[in-house]
Amino acid sequence: MKKNYKLFSVGLIAVAINSTKAQCPVPSLVIASPSTICAGSTTSLNATAVGASINWFTVPVGGVAIGSSASAANFTISPATTTTYYAESMSISSTTTNTFAYTGGVQVFTVPAGVTSLTIDARGAQGGGDLTCIGGLGGRLQSVLTVTPGQVFNIYVGGAGVYASGAAGYNGGGTGIGGNGGGGGGASDIRFGGVALVNRILVAGAGGGATSNGGTANGGAGGGLIGATGFGNNAWSCTAFVFATGGSQVAGGVGGTSTSCLWNGFNGTLGIGGNSYTTYASGGGGGGYYGGGGGHNGMSGAGGSNYAVPTASSVVHTQGFQTGNGAIYILYNPICTSASRTSVTVTVNSVPTISVTSGAICAGNSYTMVASGAGTYTYTGGSAVVTPTTNTSYSVTGTSSLGCAASNTAVSSVTVNANPSVVASTSNSVICSGGSAVLSASTSATSYTWNTGATTMSVSVSPTITSTYTVNVSNAAACVASSTVMVTVNACVGINEAVANLISVYPNPNNGVLNISLIAELSKNASLEICDALGKLIIKQVLVNEINAINISHLNNGIYTYKVLNNTNTIKIGKIVKQ
Repeated sequence: MKKNYKLFSVGLIAVAINSTKAQCPVPSLVIASPSTICAGSTTSLNATAVGASINWFTVPVGGVAIGSSASAANFTISPATTTTYYAESMSISSTTTNTFAYTGGVQVFTVPAGVTSLTIDARGAQGGGDLTCIGGLGGRLQSVLTVTPGQVFNIYVGGAGVYASGAAGYNGGGTGIGGNGGGGGGASDIRFGGVALVNRILVAGAGGGATSNGGTANGGAGGGLIGATGFGNNAWSCTAFVFATGGSQVAGGVGGTSTSCLWNGFNGTLGIGGNSYTTYASGGGGGGYYGGGGGHNGMSGAGGSNYAVPTASSVVHTQGFQTGNGAIYILYNPICTSASRTSVTVTVNSVPTISVTSGAICAGNSYTMVASGAGTYTYTGGSAVVTPTTNTSYSVTGTSSLGCAASNTAVSSVTVNANPSVVASTSNSVICSGGSAVLSASTSATSYTWNTGATTMSVSVSPTITSTYTVNVSNAAACVASSTVMVTVNACVGINEAVANLISVYPNPNNGVLNISLIAELSKNASLEICDALGKLIIKQVLVNEINAINISHLNNGIYTYKVLNNTNTIKIGKIVKQ
């Protein structure tokens, strides 16, 4: 026991030495170039740590690295918001190997700081045998475990079975019958979270013990998902003679049997090889995840099985590999990190989203686009004020006051509406003082406004002096136009009011025949002119009688202007209503 304790202590000291964490240099010259960007743009982080690489984090301690870069090399990022980044130096040293040999007791391995992966090479022990009767070789299990620094694993290294005495190997070997029946070898395993068999996560199975009773019978090899079967010669001619079977992933191996001899070996169980037949020389089963069966009289023991926890990777099972005692090798690459992280902040300015007004104008007018959302704007054509002649769309881009260009282009749509057309006219462009004229606007407008205050399409005026009249019109799009007309007022020399009163026009209103009554003195060289509301002459007739009948039945209903002339002098002006 003293020797075992000393070896156990040495194992602990070796682990403690190898777990010392080296310190990498704290990163220097940590910069972001550029340190201020617009959202959606990229920047490069850079830091220097001689002999190490750089891991980048977004937290000052702990967390998961967002990426890594070589020392003094750029690491490209595209943050969405203002973010502080932290540089931590890291270096991986050459592979360190921890060797765990057979001690006859439990050993301990603690995962060093900075180590997250272990490569395991576990080997089960050989079964008992000699130079001619060879004990079954132990199995080999190779795998990779993902671990966390500080985790503690319990290490069990199997001992070889003994041929001379039949003693079982440490850690699960089955006993043999001494003299010429060897004990089964012990498995090698790693346990986590406890020291019970159910805490095993990796197991390398051991070989079964050999025997020379009744002839040479080598032990069944350990390892693999199912251990190898035992051997035997059946020198006693036992009937229904069955060899011991190896342990599997779900059950122990079955001990060797025969129906007639009844010298049966014992079955293997979880972690334990089956013992051999108790009276005559035979071999014990090897330990393993499940142990191999023990031998029948003159039969060798079977091998135990390997096992790897499902989370292990790169698993390789080898049957019949190890001679002598078992062994476990744990390999890892020590990692050093800097004692602290160095920070750098990247400022992210938002990208503006711009909008612009759309609208409508009347032909010939200008429209002013009003943009918002940015600090400065660029317009198609270079100006916010436009004067299109047809419906037109204009593009607008913008830049914030911090220099970030918008990620969108706004569009202003300007509709150009046609102006109405209008012509103002008069029924009489020249009237006598006291006379009247009808003004009219020819257009398709929806509203009318005369400078007289009238709002109808036609209006009657009686100016006393020569006057100019203006009509303003607008259409459904609120576009406007205007036109003017002049009415000249004459004194009408040679005609007086008394003369005009000697002329009668009746009936008025009228629906058929209009009578013009004159005195005899006026019937000489007299004539009648009738104009429509637009001033167009539609009837002209000589008046030769004292009573003249004029047919106006063919005229449309409305107001008409008439003039009675003597030679070229107007002697009476008035209106008639046709209805």
